[in-house]
Amino acid sequence: MEKFISISVNQGDAFYLERAERRILVDGGKSRNGFTRQFSRTTNSEFIDILVCTHADADHINGLLGLLDEGFCVAEVWLPGVWTSRLEDLINRPDEFIFEVYREIRDKDLDYGVNLEDTYESINPDCIENVRSDDPNIEISKIYSAIEAQEQNNEWKFDYFPDLLYYRHVYEMRNRNIDIYVDAIQTAEKIREMAILAYHSGAKIRWFEFGQAPTPTCGERYLKPINSREIFQISKRKSALDYLTLSKANKESLVFHSPTENGRANVLFSADSDLAFNYNLQHVGSDSIITAPHHGSEHNKNAYQELAKLNVITDESILIRSDGKYKSRPGNSYLQSVAKRACTLCRPFITPKQNVIFESDGNGWEASEDLNWCKCK
Repeated sequence: MEKFISISVNQGDAFYLERAERRILVDGGKSRNGFTRQFSRTTNSEFIDILVCTHADADHINGLLGLLDEGFCVAEVWLPGVWTSRLEDLINRPDEFIFEVYREIRDKDLDYGVNLEDTYESINPDCIENVRSDDPNIEISKIYSAIEAQEQNNEWKFDYFPDLLYYRHVYEMRNRNIDIYVDAIQTAEKIREMAILAYHSGAKIRWFEFGQAPTPTCGERYLKPINSREIFQISKRKSALDYLTLSKANKESLVFHSPTENGRANVLFSADSDLAFNYNLQHVGSDSIITAPHHGSEHNKNAYQELAKLNVITDESILIRSDGKYKSRPGNSYLQSVAKRACTLCRPFITPKQNVIFESDGNGWEASEDLNWCKCK
């Protein structure tokens, strides 16, 4: 018997799948403290075969940080390949890296109150393509050597108060771009800590780079990348700000597909993607579980249009939406979908938060008896 659970984290995504005698966790929600206990209680699992982080957004990565920090047993950790681009610098010279970010923000003409996600469209397309050179000295093992060498600095957190440096930065930017500066610092901290915790957990780390068409051998037979390919060399070097923007961007979050031999009861983990890539989704299957892109946000309406156009979303499909309490979500594209729908928390917020649980004997998904189907309005 196979099982899918959308864990009722307070905000964000945390999806668990038991398939082919493997236990898979995709993202971990925004709450770091308490997620390990919640995960164990909800799944009755004390071991994870594959832990996937789709991107560096807090509502996807924080719970995973807590899980690894508390020593939870994990065999493999799958991370975004773009992180490798500047990870060695972020490990060896974190303060210099943040100062580079500061200089870039200071020198850019950015609108007031923008965050990293808002700057995605301004990035040079050549940077996004992640083309790597043939330099033989860019093996990913360099990152692991850097982690081992920095044993005394593994607990680095940006110090906002050394010689009032942070306040000098605030003054020089005239308060225009403080939001993106803080967002960048916090994202850098999360990426650095995730890599270090994953390495010291003893898990095998695998890197998947967005925008590289997957090969048939990518991933595992029970978990395949859709919009990325496994890499073994460090990604193309990027500026510090572009690096953090790409690491957090919803558009570049990793998408995975869990297929079955008979094509029934598949799972598509959409993360926050808008699915705007030219890779085949038709093999996902019309009776699949599909995690709602970006928690059902209308910003990702393109994803629902793409799934409907490819006949992936049908009246046999099941859309699973994990979210916190937001008046703007879900949007009309989610609400008007022909698929069956279930949420960890519906709007209006009159129904209790729930774990969304489905099981399969290989011939389709069956909802748990106490499941409340979507009542969002």
